[in-house]
Amino acid sequence: MGSLDRYQRIDKERIVMKRVVLLMIAILLLIPLASRGEEAIEETVKIGTLLPLSGWGAAYGERLQKAYTMAIEEINAQGGVLGKKLELVIRDSQGKPPLAAREAKKLIEQEEVIALVGGWSSDIAWAIAQVVQEKKVPYLLDHPSSDKLTRQGFQYVFRIQPTWGMYPTALEDFLLKVVYPQENRKLRVAYLYIDNPFAQSVWEYGLKPFFRSHREEFDLVLVEPYQGVALDFRLLLLKVKAAHPDLVIFTSFLRDAILLAREAREVGIRPLIFSGVGAGHSAEDFIKEAGEAGEGYFSAAPWRGDMFNPQWETWESKWTEKHEHPPGELEAEAYSAIYVLARALEGVKSWDDVEKAREELTESLEGVDMDTVFGHVKFESFSGYTHQNRAYNLTALFQWQEGALFQVWPPTAAERPFFYPVDYQIQDMEKQEGGEQ
Repeated sequence: MGSLDRYQRIDKERIVMKRVVLLMIAILLLIPLASRGEEAIEETVKIGTLLPLSGWGAAYGERLQKAYTMAIEEINAQGGVLGKKLELVIRDSQGKPPLAAREAKKLIEQEEVIALVGGWSSDIAWAIAQVVQEKKVPYLLDHPSSDKLTRQGFQYVFRIQPTWGMYPTALEDFLLKVVYPQENRKLRVAYLYIDNPFAQSVWEYGLKPFFRSHREEFDLVLVEPYQGVALDFRLLLLKVKAAHPDLVIFTSFLRDAILLAREAREVGIRPLIFSGVGAGHSAEDFIKEAGEAGEGYFSAAPWRGDMFNPQWETWESKWTEKHEHPPGELEAEAYSAIYVLARALEGVKSWDDVEKAREELTESLEGVDMDTVFGHVKFESFSGYTHQNRAYNLTALFQWQEGALFQVWPPTAAERPFFYPVDYQIQDMEKQEGGEQ
């Protein structure tokens, strides 16, 4: 029995030892898995954005989110940036600047994002800009267009798209190269604008310096702000008619743009050109509601991208296939912004120190010089701007033709030929025929 006990003890010891060995093997196998998990976390680069996912701007927030997501998925599918995957961290601003500022702080302090992008509107972007300046975090603007955002000397704010003051660039070019040479005389100009920061910037930084520097070609006979809540503009338009303008230019939101177009036709204003500057005159509902009164109107605004660039054509095709509608200006700006950040991230070295990484990213953004689907991007300081893309040539002149808005100038980016001047006799005949039916 003593020998049996001894063998049983030996068997038990062997079983225990086997279990210990198996446990150690299991631990050794788990260590690399845990290590790889840590590495995966370290290899994710967070980019933050504030979007209006609820509230009246939610439709715009959805469009921006789709564009960001598409760009990030493409970049990650190609191996990311320096082997690191990009992650978009989104917070809902609800279109409210105070909330956007609070959420921006959370993205910076809690999520430790390396940069912020977007913001949608200029008032939201202004609130975020105050935060990033304090926290020293790079912030890339893709759609907010208020001139003051890049005229404050902000060290951490960069912008790829045209400012409000740059919006009229293509219209100005068209007037100088087409309208003035064809008419071969000094042209009388009336400018009406809604009294808000957007239209004030268009005037102060765009149209005003242009017409002042071209006094020999153009005579500003009337410059009038108006209140957007007005229910009737006929008295104002009779004042315009009395000035006998050759060119009538508006900066308007949608409701007032529609009403002005209808009433300008009613009072019999017949200039060579009616043109808006973005906003209401570029909206699809403008032509739906203004009808024939809006036919032939021009609108100067940021373009939809470099449409004849093969890079843009490939992207447009992929976007349309995925989302079943073509991309617009908003999508081109947002999609391009992610690629600009990805290029700049290649200059970051201190990945284990987020504050230092942010500083390196800021320095890297200052050196960006690249082509995107939206156009060329290079951040410069000029004419009172800081870290602003010289985006004058990323604008276009559009025209409403047969109920649709087409890019018609510059010629290198024209979807259709422009028609000028508008034949009001034909429009009046069509109106009469429509009334007789």
